Amino acid sequence: MNLKKVFALAGSATLALSMVACGNSNAPQEEAGKTLTIGTSPDYEPYESLDKDGNIVGFDPDMVKLFEEYLTESEGETYHLEFVQMDFDNIITQIQGNQVDLGISGFTYREDRKVEWSKAYLGTSQVAVVPEGSSIKTLDDLKGKKLAAQTGATGEIAAKEVEGAEVVGLKNVQDIMNALAANQYDAAIVDLGVAKNYVSNAKFVMLEGSLMDEQNYIIAKEGNKEVIELMNKCIEKFIASEDYIKLCEQYGLAPLAQ
Repeated sequence: MNLKKVFALAGSATLALSMVACGNSNAPQEEAGKTLTIGTSPDYEPYESLDKDGNIVGFDPDMVKLFEEYLTESEGETYHLEFVQMDFDNIITQIQGNQVDLGISGFTYREDRKVEWSKAYLGTSQVAVVPEGSSIKTLDDLKGKKLAAQTGATGEIAAKEVEGAEVVGLKNVQDIMNALAANQYDAAIVDLGVAKNYVSNAKFVMLEGSLMDEQNYIIAKEGNKEVIELMNKCIEKFIASEDYIKLCEQYGLAPLAQ
């Protein structure tokens, strides 16, 4: 083999190695650790809502940030808990279809929801909200009225238990409250924390008393006990922490009795 051919082959090998090196440097790197995805409907302030930049904010996102720290510390690897935005009544379907691992979106217990339930992490109730100046003053006055509630939520069940009421289900709580402000409905049946938020920021009145007392839970696919056990460990640590009381006070939500 002559020297010209040797140099030509050496040059080709060097170019090939250079191309491989460049290709590897541009290859996407997978994020280290373990990721759990969470279905949520961010129209449920103060639990979860969107800020002006489109970020999901609220009590649950703040809680989840702490859960990332708890899991990373206890499980020996980095955990990432990522929210996926969707309609509330699609979350369970997405969990059952393995599209997301968990549901955190103001879920309260219903026997017909075929999911795994975590331990409770908040106390709450379903209450009635009316426009300011409404002639409806008590829960008894709701009889026979036109009520709005979120589709698939326990507020819809509570509304349907009101004698003679015409109940309309809407997917989005913001749509419910906008329609209520426009007097399209006589009252809205919503979570206590949500009601407090709207009453403090708009011209609404919350009626005294509860239509349904409840607690909030995290959900996972039926049979996925492993991920629920992880959540339960986090919930126990969270409820025992000072952060729990601080966040409950910050967002006006009811802590569980210790």
